[in-house]
Formats: sequence, structure tokens, C-alpha cells
Amino acid sequence: MDQTYCHSLKESLVRYFGSEIHVAESREGCVLVLPSKTLDDRYLAVFVDRKMPDYFVVHDAGKTSAELHSQGVHITDLREEAFSRMADRLGAMFVDGVFQVACKQEELHTAILAIGQCETLGMWHLLGHRPDFGEEPVEGRIERGLRIWHPPYPTKVQRKVSVKGLRATHVLDFVCYARDEDREPVAIKILRPSDDSLAKAREYGFLVYDTERTMFESWLRLAVMTKADKWRSSAKQLIASLSTSTLEIEAGDEASLERRIPDVLDQMVA
Repeated sequence: MDQTYCHSLKESLVRYFGSEIHVAESREGCVLVLPSKTLDDRYLAVFVDRKMPDYFVVHDAGKTSAELHSQGVHITDLREEAFSRMADRLGAMFVDGVFQVACKQEELHTAILAIGQCETLGMWHLLGHRPDFGEEPVEGRIERGLRIWHPPYPTKVQRKVSVKGLRATHVLDFVCYARDEDREPVAIKILRPSDDSLAKAREYGFLVYDTERTMFESWLRLAVMTKADKWRSSAKQLIASLSTSTLEIEAGDEASLERRIPDVLDQMVA
């Protein structure tokens, strides 16, 4: 093919992308809207937060997870693991429902494209999907278990509670507060083994250690361990030593959480 034509095609494509990429300011930095669509007919939106002069966090603001959830696709443990592996191959991470990359200025363009790819590939779950109650994430099953629990005193339950330790801020999946009586709250943390269960146990250990000598030190702690067969015995022992109680869930047995959560909580607050 004529080389001149190939160069002109490249130049016209560069002009097209230049004119079709839209930029807006956000609270933390910029939002780039790219001229490419996801399977649910949305243009890709990539968020670029400038943390320091030469340090950026590029992410999707959790929009991929939110859009999937709004259309009946739950982010189950299996999908979360798939997203993490996919993101890793593209040079990104999937953490707390967000595709993200931390990078320097020289890596910024690559990071933006990586997040765009993650958003595009992340929506493939829509193909042929039919909402299935059996796919409900662990969080949803625990929440239902908490609703049917009958504690010996009035309580209120909050999701995603941030607690400030001595060195970092941590997030607890659920906290059950006593409304009237002088009782300690019950904190529930969901732990997933990932590729290194001992490393996950040590992360939990840091949470516990970091909240010592704070108001959270005396809270009752329930560690819910998913995919119990994937945890090393040393990791299980470490988590048990740091918790008031633990609840191990085998892969495929998540449905039992609704029934087991009330029983465990009764034993903890007795």
C-alpha cells in the first residue's frame, strides 16, 4: 500500500482522537472521556488524580463495578479474582471494586490506556448474563444474616465503616452497634485468601495491631474467611489469635452464611 496514504491515515486518526477526547476537571484532578464505548454503550471515562508533582493515580472511580451491579451482575469472589488477574496482566490493579494504577508522569499515557482496557473488558460479563440470586456476593448474604439475627439488645448495623488506626485508616465490612446498653460493637471483616493467604492474614494482623490503644481496640471482631480450603493453617491460626471469633466458608457454601451468622453472633455477645 502507498506509504503516503498510511501516514495520512495515521495523521487523520490522531486528529480524530484529539478532537474526540474530552477533558473535565474533577475534585482530585482530571476526567478523560475517550472515544471508545463499553458493551453497555458508555464512553470510557478515566480519572487521573495528581497526588504529587510526579505521582498520579489513574482509575475508573469504581464505575465498572457500579454499572455491572446496576444491571444485575454481582461482583462475586470469583469475578473479583478474575478482575484482579486481568488488571495485573494489563499493568493495573483491582482493589475495593476500582481498577487503578499508580504511576509517574512518564508512565501516565500507558496507565490511562490500561484503565480504558480494564473498563472495556470488565463489561464482558453482560454478554448472555441473567441475574442469578445464587451469585449474590458474600456481603449480601452476611447482611441478610444480620437482618434475621435477634440479639439480646437493640442494635443498628452499618456497612463499610472506616476506623482510624495509629498509622492508617482501615475499613470494616460491617459493624453492629448496641443502641442502648453499654456493650462493645461487633466488627465483621471479610477475608479472602487471594494468592498468598498468609500475606492476607498479616494484613488483617496490621489492622488489629494498628487499632490497639484506640477506641476500637476493645471491639469484638468476627473474621469471615471465604474459600476456607485455600487458607494455610498458619494463616488460619494467626487470624484466630487476633479475633473474638472466626467463620470459615468453603467455596460453594456461601449460601450457609445467612444461617450461620446469627449463631456465631449469639455466641460472641452471650
